[in-house]
Amino acid sequence: MNSYTTADLESLPARLWSALERAANDPANPFRTPVLGTSNLFECALRVVVLRGADGARRQLIAYSDVRAQKVHQLKLCEQAHWLFHDPAGRVQLRISAGTMIHQNDPIARQHWQALPLLNRRDYCANLPPGADIHAPGDAIAPELKLPTATKKELEVGYENFAVLVSTVDQIDWLQLGEEGHVRAVFNWTTAGWSGLWLVP
Repeated sequence: MNSYTTADLESLPARLWSALERAANDPANPFRTPVLGTSNLFECALRVVVLRGADGARRQLIAYSDVRAQKVHQLKLCEQAHWLFHDPAGRVQLRISAGTMIHQNDPIARQHWQALPLLNRRDYCANLPPGADIHAPGDAIAPELKLPTATKKELEVGYENFAVLVSTVDQIDWLQLGEEGHVRAVFNWTTAGWSGLWLVP
């Protein structure tokens, strides 16, 4: 069987945060594209997002969104979000619960917008909100804004639709599958730091 010890339980949160921080800077990392779950208090919705930032010291996970998207509306009703990370090769699953703040038209949103490549800024320039009905396949982005010659000034229109989602993590549920047996632990944030317990997988 697996030979995890109390020492492993104590060191796991730092190791998990290190893995998340690496993923935020590595497009090929399986943790780079987690599933984000939100709720409107009556039903939940799931979608894949891109992990834009992770900070273990602040317990923060960051993703971007069009402010008109369903997940933003749901987070305004219920700020608790749930993140699911999966590494098939490493056979690791992380389920994370976190209170989430929406930043729009503020210094945090501006800082992230300034760091966003021009190519990515056009994703927030759609004339219609995500999920709106359209008559043919398309993205509702003006053709001139999709040209390689589109300027920073022209793409600034997307800033009004740009939101930064900052989740402050309060619980991490870790599952490691293994040939000798599976191992699971949960970590809850307390005033003294991360408090961990072993769980039955």
